[in-house]
Amino acid sequence: MQTLSSPSAPQVASTAVAARPTLAALWELAGLWLLIVLAGIALITSLLLDVRAQEEAQIERSRLSLTLVELQEAIEGDLGLGFDLPDHRGIQPRLERALASDTQLYAIDVVDRVGIALFSTDRGAIGEALQPRAARAAEAGARQDRIWSAALPGEAIMGLPLHNAFGEVVGHISATYATQPVRFRLAVWQPDGQTLTLGAMAVLVLAIAGLLGWLATLWALQPQSARLRIECQRSQTRALGRSAQVRQRMDECLVRLDESERSE
Repeated sequence: MQTLSSPSAPQVASTAVAARPTLAALWELAGLWLLIVLAGIALITSLLLDVRAQEEAQIERSRLSLTLVELQEAIEGDLGLGFDLPDHRGIQPRLERALASDTQLYAIDVVDRVGIALFSTDRGAIGEALQPRAARAAEAGARQDRIWSAALPGEAIMGLPLHNAFGEVVGHISATYATQPVRFRLAVWQPDGQTLTLGAMAVLVLAIAGLLGWLATLWALQPQSARLRIECQRSQTRALGRSAQVRQRMDECLVRLDESERSE
């Protein structure tokens, strides 16, 4: 009896052992999908934050260029009336008022054609020349008659050429401002409406991607799961058949035992 019933126990054990790799494989593949999804979400979030940081920087430059254009028009209007740029005393207070109205600016300067500061909100910079990189950018801006900019260590400078009544470039109006990408990136995380919208979008994308990853995992493991279910059912059927055979043989043995007792 034990010899006949013993095959069913290893068979059940082998079925249980065979079922374990299925769950392990499922979790392994699900973890891989989750890792891919999280990496994708991190990439999407980083791209969205970078886009917003670039938009904020562009808005900052546009606002700064507007300030420079207003100063340029005011100074060129005075030059058109016959004022000489180096001797125009009304430029200094005008620069200081513009600096006081914008806390993002470090300094506003008016330089001559060769780049020597004639007026500056930083009084110590009067008489000093532009840095070489800024001087090259100003020269290119004067030749092309356009706004120019140059990146300096820890800051940036933007300027516009100044024209006299005959349209000749006689100098430049420039503004120095901070360039701190960390400050802009930290500002992105402030809890305003746009940041909350980006967070909600990231969570929604994460949920959808996670659901798709789980469904893809189930679909990928479906053939293996079906095959193991069929093998399990076959093993159970064989075990039931062997149990029935054992039960039948036991019944036969009991019948023979009864017959032998009656015959005695």
